[in-house]
Amino acid sequence: MKINKIFLPIIILFILMTATLVVFSASSLNIPKDFNSNGDLIKGWYWLRDNSLQNYAQWTFENFPPGNNDLTLDITALATDRPNGRRGLPAEFLLIYEVPGGNVFVTQKVTLPNVSQPNDSVGYTCNGQITIPRLVLQEASVLFVRTERISSDTNHLAFNKKSIKIIETAEVETYPPSQETQFYQDSQLPDTNNQNEAFLIQPGIYHGSLGGQIAGGQTDKEDWYSLNLQEGQIINLQLTQPSGGSFIIYLRKPGSTSTVGYTISQDNIRTLQHVANISGIWFIKIRRSSGEGNYQLSVDIQNQNDAGSNHDAGNTSDGAIALFPGTFNGFLNRADKDDWYKIYLQEGQTINLRLAHPSGATFSPFLYRPNSTYSEGIVHTQDDIKTLQHNIEITGIWHIKIHRSSGEGDYQLSINISDYPSGQTEQSQSVSSEGFTANKFRSNGSLIQGWYWLRDSALQHYAEWTFENIPPGNNDLTLDITSLATNQAGGGSGFPARFRFIFGFPGSGSMGGVFQTTEITLPNVSPSNDPVGYTCHGLITIPRDFIAGATTFFFRVERISPQDNHIAFNQESITLFIEEQTTDSYEIKSSGTKKQ
Repeated sequence: MKINKIFLPIIILFILMTATLVVFSASSLNIPKDFNSNGDLIKGWYWLRDNSLQNYAQWTFENFPPGNNDLTLDITALATDRPNGRRGLPAEFLLIYEVPGGNVFVTQKVTLPNVSQPNDSVGYTCNGQITIPRLVLQEASVLFVRTERISSDTNHLAFNKKSIKIIETAEVETYPPSQETQFYQDSQLPDTNNQNEAFLIQPGIYHGSLGGQIAGGQTDKEDWYSLNLQEGQIINLQLTQPSGGSFIIYLRKPGSTSTVGYTISQDNIRTLQHVANISGIWFIKIRRSSGEGNYQLSVDIQNQNDAGSNHDAGNTSDGAIALFPGTFNGFLNRADKDDWYKIYLQEGQTINLRLAHPSGATFSPFLYRPNSTYSEGIVHTQDDIKTLQHNIEITGIWHIKIHRSSGEGDYQLSINISDYPSGQTEQSQSVSSEGFTANKFRSNGSLIQGWYWLRDSALQHYAEWTFENIPPGNNDLTLDITSLATNQAGGGSGFPARFRFIFGFPGSGSMGGVFQTTEITLPNVSPSNDPVGYTCHGLITIPRDFIAGATTFFFRVERISPQDNHIAFNQESITLFIEEQTTDSYEIKSSGTKKQ
């Protein structure tokens, strides 16, 4: 079988994630001179698994020969989901490398597939290769490499000194005459006839064939490929079959032997669309049912962008995206039946929901009061529009669910709330909410007109708030957060603010005795007449059972990757609310949004 790559997207930031089978000329094989890690040492491996994401592993390579050929990092790691956890999981982490003194500093998100053999009793081993273009390194002979976990939700990782080796690649390729060949990005690949041989591919268009003979005189019945998918991504596969042939396409999630997704056939084309419900290495199988000949496989991966968040709205209330009055777009299909949102509402307000769904589909809105599983209000239907109106009887975080009963496609959700406070209005509260601003604030971001911008590619910028003397109680905390966001210095409008959020309370350690880390995306809520359009806004709820008894709270935000939007905060960016029996008033403040 031959497979020729017609198209691959350009991969930015100088790092190519490859699993190439180019024959490497081992003109230099470098092990690190120095290695250190603050991870937990277990049987010779340092585990990065702390919730505060402070664990790291780092290597220093010296005296590798200069030249024009690229360097390839061959990386081996261990991965599992918890102490003594599951096998077969990928290793996902941030890879940071720099040339000392050369102002070259690159950060890249990397996922290594699990390559454990079936007879491996542990099954934690992951391996892959990263290519560093020599153009980036120039004449340097020293290279510093560091790995960190991306978030507290990603798998636990382990490294040791031998986890990374440097291979200098030479432009040497050989093609075994006895083996069928594939081609991927100018590299030689073996034939893939079962899942264990599946080769990692990228979005693009490929040509292959089935029905011919392979080694041993057997008929070539199957081709296998693999894809690295993140939870919430939409995968679209299209298989064009040869005339007179019947080829079938299948998709498998990580660690499963069952197929997922729905295949639609029209003429000689089969299409399959699915929303990934788990991050990791997914598998594509193309099987010959009858006939023989060449086929074309088209692979497309799209990120969901529910409510401008750049990801999928949660399938349960735990993953709900915070919204405010406005109009938002979303997507549902057979594998993604529910999108959850949340909104802060006050007693006496009236909420109006308007849902426009695709023609021929049936999507419905549901409204839930705080801590309830019963929906509120009556849904009215007219053509492809559904509306729901409800008078709010209790102040707190309400949830909105968009549910798909049939069909699939894009929807539009409009939210209107009577008496909703503007960004510069002092609201008299007859309800049980009290607002607090931070006692202490600091940031090392770039200060521009009252806002500290976190935008460095090294991801060292942060903003921190400390709230003191917060009354204890049993009710949850709600954080009202305002941020600015754009895609570059002096950049465009309408972008969401995505960041890592660390919260806790002091007890021991520099960041608090108890703390957690999560990833937050605030939707852009700038009105259409805002000439800047940087304002993002959202609510975060922190369960009181996590912070029971605490009266001092610490919050920190950081960018997650250098590809994320620039974001800005100031001391007034966070207002903390607790539900106490008071009639106090608070001011929802809004600083001017100025371009960077």
